[in-house]
Amino acid sequence: MHASRPVVLVGTAFAAIALFLPFVRFPVVGAVDGIGAAAWPALLPLIPAMAAAVFGDWSGGSRPLVGVTALLLACGGLLFAVLKLTDASIAARDVAGASFGAGAPVLVVGVAVAAVGAGLALRRP
Repeated sequence: MHASRPVVLVGTAFAAIALFLPFVRFPVVGAVDGIGAAAWPALLPLIPAMAAAVFGDWSGGSRPLVGVTALLLACGGLLFAVLKLTDASIAARDVAGASFGAGAPVLVVGVAVAAVGAGLALRRP
C-alpha cells in the first residue's frame, strides 16, 4: 500500500469529525465548540484525493494529472479552512466571553494532513 493512502484517509476523517464537534458534549470537558455547518465546503476539495486513495492504484501513487489536481484542490480546501479559523477567531474576539473551541483547529489540521497525503501521492515508490 502506498504511504499516501492512510494519510489522506486519516486527514479527511479528522476534518469530517471536526464538522460534528459543535454538537458534542463530553462528560468531563463539556461542550466542544466548533465552527458549525459553515465548514463543510472545506471537505469538497478533498473528494479527488479520497477517490484516488480509495479507488486508485494501491501499490503506486496517483498518476501525475490526478495527483496534481488532487493536491491543488486539497490546498484550496486548506486555504478555506484557514480562512474559517481566522473568521472564527475574529468573531470570538469581538464577542466578550466567546471562544471558538477545538473544532476549527481540528478542521485545519485534518485538511492539512489530507493535503500532505495528496502531495505524497505524487511520489512513486
